[in-house]
Amino acid sequence: MERPKLLWFNFALTIAVVVFLMWGVLPAGLIFMLAVSIALPVNYTKMNVQMDRIKGDAPSALMMAAIILSAGSFLGILENSGMLNSLAEDIVVILPAFLVPYLHYIIGIFRAPLELVLNTDAYYFALLPVVDQIVTRYGIDSITAAYAIMIGNIIGTFISPFSPVHWLAVGLAGIEMGRYIKYAIFWVWGFSLLAMAAFVMGII
Repeated sequence: MERPKLLWFNFALTIAVVVFLMWGVLPAGLIFMLAVSIALPVNYTKMNVQMDRIKGDAPSALMMAAIILSAGSFLGILENSGMLNSLAEDIVVILPAFLVPYLHYIIGIFRAPLELVLNTDAYYFALLPVVDQIVTRYGIDSITAAYAIMIGNIIGTFISPFSPVHWLAVGLAGIEMGRYIKYAIFWVWGFSLLAMAAFVMGII
C-alpha cells in the first residue's frame, strides 16, 4: 500500500493543502475533498484499491457523513411534509396548557432517565425538533430550547445503554450494565439537575 516513488508528490500535495487552508480562499471541507480526489487516483489507479483505502482509513468519517446526510433528509421530510407541525400541534393539545411553554425545561430535567430509552440520534433528530417547534410558538427562542435540552443529554449520555463505549467499560470493569446503571443513574441525574438549575438561574 505504500508509494515510495510518489513521496515527493504526496509531500507537495500536503503542503498545498496546508497553504490553501492558511490562505482561506476555499472552505476547508472543499480543500480536503479536492486533495483526496487528487491523491486517490494518483496513488491507487484501481477503483477497488481506492475503496479499500477509504474503508481502511476513514470508516468513522464515512459513518458520520452518512448520519448527517440521513438526518438532513429526515428533518427535511418532517418539516416540508407538515409532519413536524402536526406532531407539535397534537402534543400541545394533549399536554396541560400551563406546561407547554416550559416543555424544553421538562424534557431537560428528565433527560438523564430518557437516555435509557432514547439514543442520541433519536433525541436530537426526532425529539428536539418537535419540542423546538412547540416552545417557539410561546416566544422561546430556539437557542434557549436547545441549551435546556442539551444539558441533560450531555450528562445523561454516561448512563446510556446505547453507547458502545459503556459496554466496553463495564466489560473491562467486570460488572454488568444493569448494575452500573443502577449505581450511576442517581449520580448522573443529580449532576444533570444541578446543571439545569445553573442554566435556569443564568449561571451557565
